[in-house]
Amino acid sequence: MAAAKAKNMKLQVKHGSKVHEVRLQAEQGNVLTVHDLVKKINEVTEIPPANQKILYKGKTLNKDLDVFLTDTGLTDNAKVMLLGKKPDPVDDKEMGKLHNIEQSLKKEEEKLSEITYELDGVHRGFLEDSLKRPALQKSRKRIAHSTEQYMKLLEALDGLNLDPSNSGGRAKRKSLVDRIHTLLDRCDGLAKGIDDMLARLAANIPL
Repeated sequence: MAAAKAKNMKLQVKHGSKVHEVRLQAEQGNVLTVHDLVKKINEVTEIPPANQKILYKGKTLNKDLDVFLTDTGLTDNAKVMLLGKKPDPVDDKEMGKLHNIEQSLKKEEEKLSEITYELDGVHRGFLEDSLKRPALQKSRKRIAHSTEQYMKLLEALDGLNLDPSNSGGRAKRKSLVDRIHTLLDRCDGLAKGIDDMLARLAANIPL
């Protein structure tokens, strides 16, 4: 049980022809976990966690980052093997683009939330009748613009040239694509709702 509470450890990390001596020190009050090793290897080799595969006696260590290091069988001065590589400069550039796309998506999501809030106010009767039609027409245009922006973001994501080994980047891209498709469905639903409300107003039917 004492071994499971190791707070410091020295390991030999073999990566290709190089061997890195890695010294691990847990933060105050904590004990060493696989996450600490992954983080340290990232610092020493610049290989991102998503690209790392850490092997010890034929077993992959970094499947569960919360496991105590000593629970994996590691002891002081043990040697582990590291597989993986740093993203090449092209991939770094593509990851920068991916980050920018994610930030743009967040801004568009905020705009869509504002539109949804405004539409809810119209539906609940918070606007005078004479103001409802202009407000709905304005929201309809804003939704059309959001839809156009989401389509542009999808095109930008599709155009990214991520290295096949960059599993983290590729997973992030898929997550963003899924989010955008969900938001496009939401835009479609809101647009149909607005069209329905405009039709009801035209027919002098209460919303």
